[in-house]
Amino acid sequence: MSKFTSKTMFALATAGAVVVAPTISTQAAEVEYEMSVDARYNSGIVNADGGTTEIIAYNKHNNSVYLVNGESKKVEAVSLDYNETNAMNLKPFFSVDVAELIATVDADFVYGGLPSIAVHPNENVIVAAVQANDYTKEGYAVFLTGEGELISIVKTGVQPDNITFSPDGSKVLTANEGEPRDGYGEGIIDPQGTISVIDVTDGFTNLTAENVTFEAFDTAEKRAELIENQVILKKGSNPSVDLEPEYIVVSEDSKQAYVALQENNAIAKIDLTTNEAVSVEGLGFKDFSAEGNELDLRKDKVAKLQNENYFGIYMPDGIATYSANGKNYIVTANEGDGREWGEEDTEAFHLNENEVEVDGNEIVLFDTAEYEGFEEGKEYIFGGRSFSIIDADTLEVVYDSGSDFERITAELYPEFFNSSNDEVKLDDRSGKKGPEPEDVKIGKIGDQVFAFIGLERIGGIAMYNITDPTSVEFVDYINTRDFSEDIKGDVSPEGLAFVGGEKPMLLVGHEVSGTVTVFDLLKSEAPVEENPAEETPTKEVSFNDIKGHYAEDAILAVANAGLFSGINENTFAPNKGFTQSQASIVLNRLAEANGLNFDIPENHSNKPITREDFAVAVYNYLEQSGAVSNPNASVTNYKDDAKLSTDAKQAIYALQAEGLMTGDEKQNFNPNKPLTRAHAAIVFSHILGE
Repeated sequence: MSKFTSKTMFALATAGAVVVAPTISTQAAEVEYEMSVDARYNSGIVNADGGTTEIIAYNKHNNSVYLVNGESKKVEAVSLDYNETNAMNLKPFFSVDVAELIATVDADFVYGGLPSIAVHPNENVIVAAVQANDYTKEGYAVFLTGEGELISIVKTGVQPDNITFSPDGSKVLTANEGEPRDGYGEGIIDPQGTISVIDVTDGFTNLTAENVTFEAFDTAEKRAELIENQVILKKGSNPSVDLEPEYIVVSEDSKQAYVALQENNAIAKIDLTTNEAVSVEGLGFKDFSAEGNELDLRKDKVAKLQNENYFGIYMPDGIATYSANGKNYIVTANEGDGREWGEEDTEAFHLNENEVEVDGNEIVLFDTAEYEGFEEGKEYIFGGRSFSIIDADTLEVVYDSGSDFERITAELYPEFFNSSNDEVKLDDRSGKKGPEPEDVKIGKIGDQVFAFIGLERIGGIAMYNITDPTSVEFVDYINTRDFSEDIKGDVSPEGLAFVGGEKPMLLVGHEVSGTVTVFDLLKSEAPVEENPAEETPTKEVSFNDIKGHYAEDAILAVANAGLFSGINENTFAPNKGFTQSQASIVLNRLAEANGLNFDIPENHSNKPITREDFAVAVYNYLEQSGAVSNPNASVTNYKDDAKLSTDAKQAIYALQAEGLMTGDEKQNFNPNKPLTRAHAAIVFSHILGE
């Protein structure tokens, strides 16, 4: 065994320059489930502007994932009945050009886009939303069999952006955005935003859509009520024209639809027993000066979260709904969205973004000059950089994830923090919407309810336990992007789908990389390091989820040395907690490999080990093996020294002297913080002399 020297210094706590202001903890107490890559489909189509494998849906009738590819104009279906041989190279069993199908019925229709797809809950039928090339023309809902054969097409409102079935399967609904894509001006059309409701109770042929409008809100009195309720409207506009439906979900009893009006920062309620819009409620604004709402708003090449005197406009994109304790809740992915319409340098051009310079950094604010629904004297930015849980009756926010997304990604990916989805560049999106939560889906595993949120820019999926909306717990975050290139690996999650049952899974469509990834949701106590006497692997190993990770070299070193492996053949799960059981097993393997005749007491707990407990365990091993060169070396006291257990201080400071474990940039050791598998790999790789 090699001796240690001070040249192996490593900032274990942060793995990079991360400065974070004090805030409430987002750390999960005990992880029950975690995400790992199980399979993948690659369309072979990459587009930095998105629109490839954008939206997906799961078909339980044939265990397949259906997806829309706006670039190729195709609906495709990929079977999930795979094995270890083909799991990472899935192929579609059908691929249908939707534009060609529509042409067989409507030869005059000019294809414009393929933004959404849904699967009937009870029958092997799918439906896709298709937009016309002319932004003022109606789109179509296209019904297909599960084998891709055309059943019928139904005309919808203008620009159908999202499509869904009601849970009871009786209705199809589309959120028709009606954007003014040519800008604003005399003679230029701004289409109405509408909701199309298609009754499919009697089958999927000879159908017509009923378009629900917001014309009832056009009176002076109703419009004034919307403004008072902080619904954002363009000055001088009618709500029926300015309200722009983005996403639609239906309550579990199929009686109520909730519509995200993203640009208006509002939620509309549609009564599906009468097919009318009964209310439009503003979501209010997020106070970024409040504790727990820290963010990085400056492009200064450092991940620095702090409070700012700005208000965030939630502006949700994807939304979901579920019930808990007899109440309905709406879950929102608070992306934020600006309006940029028409051609630049023309009178019709419209842009509601205002770029300002603060402390030498460019920040994008919402330009309120032409809009109503704001408070005087306040400045607003796009998005909440979070997800929220909202009481469906009152539309009050009962939970918001605060600064979680930026805090988690800053800690795990400090070199790539707030990168864009088409460029790996530190802080690139800090001044404008940050990680951009894009979509959210709800899944039930046993009696627990989970929310999965995709982050469009830096990438990755966050998982939360939302069983109790008043006591939400962060569970896991995984990012399978390869940061060695601007676009590599899984880039820009756009659409998500949950698969329940005995093997729960999450399906994720990535619109820039053109990939669809299947994530297994594993219990953390599952198959890791059960046999200390397992033979050292003789072949070089690799994992799909460590490319570009700061600990990649260390992970490969310990895996190839046989100290510990991944949670399965393809996945190492570097950001998962390193458990107490795993720590004792790996230390015993290390002792055996070096011919030592003593045993580390085995610990069977599957709870993540804390940094302090890990330091003590490693120190005890090194002391017994005679590898601590200078246990009384001079050290720098940690600022949180008072938090260190008296019995652990000798071990912690000895490891600091050896360069194995040191504090963060604020000189804190963080003794009670769980150790990740990546951090453990780094320490053990240094012990191996790598």
